[in-house]
Amino acid sequence: MKHTSAIGIVLCAAALAGAFPAAAAPQWSDNSVAYLASGRSREDMAAMRHVARYYPLELEFARGPISPHRLAADIDVMIRDGNGKLVLRAKAEGELMLANVPAGEYAVSATYNGIAIMKNVTVERGGHRKLSFAWTS
Repeated sequence: MKHTSAIGIVLCAAALAGAFPAAAAPQWSDNSVAYLASGRSREDMAAMRHVARYYPLELEFARGPISPHRLAADIDVMIRDGNGKLVLRAKAEGELMLANVPAGEYAVSATYNGIAIMKNVTVERGGHRKLSFAWTS
């Protein structure tokens, strides 16, 4: 599994903001979409929340009502574009995932303990969208 640190997340945000060359940013890519997925530490999650605005799509995961005390982990995430093409398939260990998707229509599927939740989202150019996923069982 891939891990990141709070420092790496801040560097990535700085790269997205233009402070560093993109090659210096510790981002992961799946197909053509760069993304970050938080670890389970509070430091990782705090750093990710701090840089979330730099990413067009923010995904938040929880068991039950969204709460920092009821985190879901090991979430399988699939994002498909408006044509049904898979643009990102990844696993989130913690409560957040940030995806640098281009403007467009997407179908996002998040699966936890075999239960899939699907949501549609429109990402506008220069915008930021947040989707929350909660599993009640």
